[in-house]
Amino acid sequence: MRKLCYIILFSIFLLSIMITSKTVSARSWVELEPQEVLDRAEVIVTGKYDFTGEPKLGESSFIGYEFNVNNVYRGDISDQTIIVGIDQNDSGWAEGFQSEGGEFLLFLESSEEVEFLVPVDGPNGMVELSNGKVNAISEEKSEFYNDFLIAHSEKTTENDSNSQINISHVVLSVSVGILIGVAATSLFYRYKGKK
Repeated sequence: MRKLCYIILFSIFLLSIMITSKTVSARSWVELEPQEVLDRAEVIVTGKYDFTGEPKLGESSFIGYEFNVNNVYRGDISDQTIIVGIDQNDSGWAEGFQSEGGEFLLFLESSEEVEFLVPVDGPNGMVELSNGKVNAISEEKSEFYNDFLIAHSEKTTENDSNSQINISHVVLSVSVGILIGVAATSLFYRYKGKK
């Protein structure tokens, strides 16, 4: 009899756990190769999340926070602050990393689940930066992302110097044009005065 009572109590306990338990969905991320992350990214920026503001919730595991943009490497971003998603499970360590002076190189893509950009396949699109250098992930990935940053900064420098050269050409051309105009006018009046 006692045994039957224990079995019934245990069965009721198990049934109550099954009935009252809530479904919790956790998302696991497959590790992507850096080139695939780069290829999928619609927007590439560096900067920091602003975890002090109110997050924007979506229908997925992503929540949106303001992201203060320092540099734009790809995409049409003109604002210094954009809304960027982060997996709810990543916000804690990301906030801690930033409080120690770190920032992120984000590879972002659109998502059908939310209205804001999200990192490519979750943490794959979030690269930690300390003092402008990639923080230790694997050596291969660190090298890839550091090379990306170096290549892009060289292009930025080239573009800046090219624009300075173009401005110099314009200023020089306008100056020469004005000098030729003044000389021609001067010669014209001298010639006209001799007649």
